[in-house]
Amino acid sequence: MKEEIRFKLLAISSLFLLIVNFVFAQEKELPTAPDFTLQDVDGNVVCLDSLLKKGPVFMSFWALWCKMCIKELDALRPYYDEFDSLGLQMLAISQDKARAVPKVKPFALSHKWKYTVVLDPDNILRELYNVQAMPTSFIINQDKKIVFVHQGYKPGDEEIIVDKVRCLIGKKCKGECKGKGHE
Repeated sequence: MKEEIRFKLLAISSLFLLIVNFVFAQEKELPTAPDFTLQDVDGNVVCLDSLLKKGPVFMSFWALWCKMCIKELDALRPYYDEFDSLGLQMLAISQDKARAVPKVKPFALSHKWKYTVVLDPDNILRELYNVQAMPTSFIINQDKKIVFVHQGYKPGDEEIIVDKVRCLIGKKCKGECKGKGHE
């Protein structure tokens, strides 16, 4: 009787593994990035379509109260010039409410962020992109496909993001350059 149960469990486990391998082996369609038009901290209109004409887009959802968001954006600051020269558009999307909006620009300047800082006080973009936690970062290729999503931040995560960006723009990267993985 024990042998029969063991055999059935082994058969079920093998079948399960085959199904899992089949599902993960299928080529999945990448989600299309929703369009948006918002204002930056200087009052300029920022539109996804216009940004994508210049190159791929990296965007990170953050807020003044989110310490890990700020650490992520600070950690990516040294890579800004490299990515800017390669055509990557970098956005820091503030999720601060209207009452805190006047503090966003001085804060970004004090951190020496060169990113385009976009204001989303009504969380319109956060809802469009289904952001559940902050920080959440996205990389969107010029075909308007979301090729990378990263939630949260811990020191060292910037290397994962930098590697994905370098893969996307064709520079040598450490990881697999499939460009389709979601973290």
